Amino acid sequence: MVLLSGGETTVTIGPEGAGKGGRNTELLLAAAIDLDGTSGITALAADTDGIDGSETNAGAFCDGGTAARIRAAGGEPRAHLARHDAWSDFSASGDLFETGPTGTNVNDFRAFLLV
Repeated sequence: MVLLSGGETTVTIGPEGAGKGGRNTELLLAAAIDLDGTSGITALAADTDGIDGSETNAGAFCDGGTAARIRAAGGEPRAHLARHDAWSDFSASGDLFETGPTGTNVNDFRAFLLV
Protein backbone atom coordinates (compact mmCIF):
# COMPACT_ATOMS: atom_id res chain seq x y z
CA MET A 1 0.00 0.00 0.00
CA VAL A 2 1.17 3.55 -0.71
CA LEU A 3 -0.10 6.47 1.34
CA LEU A 4 0.20 9.74 -0.59
CA SER A 5 -0.35 13.26 0.63
CA GLY A 6 0.33 16.70 -0.77
CA GLY A 7 0.57 20.26 0.42
CA GLU A 8 3.06 22.22 2.41
CA THR A 9 3.52 21.27 6.05
CA THR A 10 4.16 23.90 8.72
CA VAL A 11 7.26 24.11 10.88
CA THR A 12 7.31 26.48 13.83
CA ILE A 13 10.81 27.69 14.62
CA GLY A 14 11.23 28.23 18.35
CA PRO A 15 13.94 29.90 20.39
CA GLU A 16 16.42 27.19 19.35
CA GLY A 17 16.62 28.81 15.92
CA ALA A 18 16.88 27.03 12.61
CA GLY A 19 19.56 24.76 11.24
CA LYS A 20 19.76 23.40 7.71
CA GLY A 21 16.93 21.84 5.77
CA GLY A 22 13.28 22.33 5.05
CA ARG A 23 9.77 21.18 5.89
CA ASN A 24 10.05 17.84 4.11
CA THR A 25 13.30 16.74 5.71
CA GLU A 26 11.99 17.84 9.10
CA LEU A 27 8.83 15.77 8.67
CA LEU A 28 10.91 12.73 7.69
CA LEU A 29 13.34 13.14 10.58
CA ALA A 30 10.36 12.95 12.93
CA ALA A 31 9.15 9.88 10.99
CA ALA A 32 12.62 8.28 11.21
CA ILE A 33 12.54 8.65 14.98
CA ASP A 34 9.08 7.04 15.15
CA LEU A 35 10.00 4.26 12.70
CA ASP A 36 13.34 3.44 14.39
CA GLY A 37 13.88 -0.32 14.30
CA THR A 38 10.71 -1.16 12.38
CA SER A 39 10.54 -2.88 9.02
CA GLY A 40 8.20 -2.70 6.07
CA ILE A 41 7.82 1.09 5.84
CA THR A 42 9.79 3.37 3.52
CA ALA A 43 9.00 7.03 2.99
CA LEU A 44 9.88 9.91 0.69
CA ALA A 45 8.99 13.55 1.26
CA ALA A 46 10.01 16.13 -1.33
CA ASP A 47 9.27 19.44 -2.98
CA THR A 48 8.54 19.28 -6.71
CA ASP A 49 10.75 22.32 -7.43
CA GLY A 50 13.77 20.28 -6.30
CA ILE A 51 14.64 22.49 -3.32
CA ASP A 52 13.46 21.78 0.23
CA GLY A 53 14.14 24.79 2.40
CA SER A 54 17.64 26.17 2.79
CA GLU A 55 19.66 23.53 0.95
CA THR A 56 19.82 22.03 -2.57
CA ASN A 57 18.04 18.74 -1.91
CA ALA A 58 14.42 18.13 -2.90
CA GLY A 59 13.75 16.12 0.27
CA ALA A 60 14.81 12.82 1.78
CA PHE A 61 14.03 9.13 2.20
CA CYS A 62 13.58 7.28 5.49
CA ASP A 63 12.87 3.80 6.77
CA GLY A 64 13.26 1.87 10.01
CA GLY A 65 17.05 1.96 9.70
CA THR A 66 17.46 5.69 9.08
CA ALA A 67 17.83 6.74 12.72
CA ALA A 68 20.47 4.03 13.25
CA ARG A 69 22.39 5.20 10.14
CA ILE A 70 22.25 8.75 11.47
CA ARG A 71 23.58 7.70 14.87
CA ALA A 72 26.30 5.57 13.24
CA ALA A 73 27.41 8.67 11.32
CA GLY A 74 27.65 10.65 14.58
CA GLY A 75 24.27 12.39 14.46
CA GLU A 76 21.53 12.53 17.05
CA PRO A 77 18.06 12.62 15.46
CA ARG A 78 16.14 14.08 18.40
CA ALA A 79 18.70 16.84 19.01
CA HIS A 80 18.76 17.79 15.33
CA LEU A 81 14.97 17.78 15.18
CA ALA A 82 14.84 20.18 18.14
CA ARG A 83 17.31 22.47 16.30
CA HIS A 84 15.40 22.18 12.98
CA ASP A 85 18.55 20.74 11.39
CA ALA A 86 17.25 17.65 9.60
CA TRP A 87 19.48 18.23 6.56
CA SER A 88 22.63 17.51 8.57
CA ASP A 89 21.32 14.11 9.68
CA PHE A 90 20.07 13.05 6.24
CA SER A 91 23.29 14.23 4.63
CA ALA A 92 25.31 12.15 7.10
CA SER A 93 23.14 9.05 6.61
CA GLY A 94 23.12 9.30 2.81
CA ASP A 95 19.33 9.59 2.64
CA LEU A 96 18.94 12.97 0.90
CA PHE A 97 16.85 13.07 -2.28
CA GLU A 98 18.70 15.34 -4.69
CA THR A 99 17.14 16.10 -8.06
CA GLY A 100 18.46 19.57 -8.76
CA PRO A 101 16.09 22.39 -9.67
CA THR A 102 13.15 21.10 -11.71
CA GLY A 103 11.83 24.40 -13.06
CA THR A 104 8.37 23.77 -11.65
CA ASN A 105 6.74 24.18 -8.26
CA VAL A 106 3.56 22.14 -8.14
CA ASN A 107 3.48 20.95 -4.53
CA ASP A 108 5.23 19.25 -1.64
CA PHE A 109 4.36 15.58 -1.41
CA ARG A 110 4.84 12.58 0.85
CA ALA A 111 4.75 8.90 -0.09
CA PHE A 112 4.84 6.13 2.51
CA LEU A 113 5.22 2.61 1.14
CA LEU A 114 3.95 -0.11 3.45
CA VAL A 115 4.87 -3.68 2.52
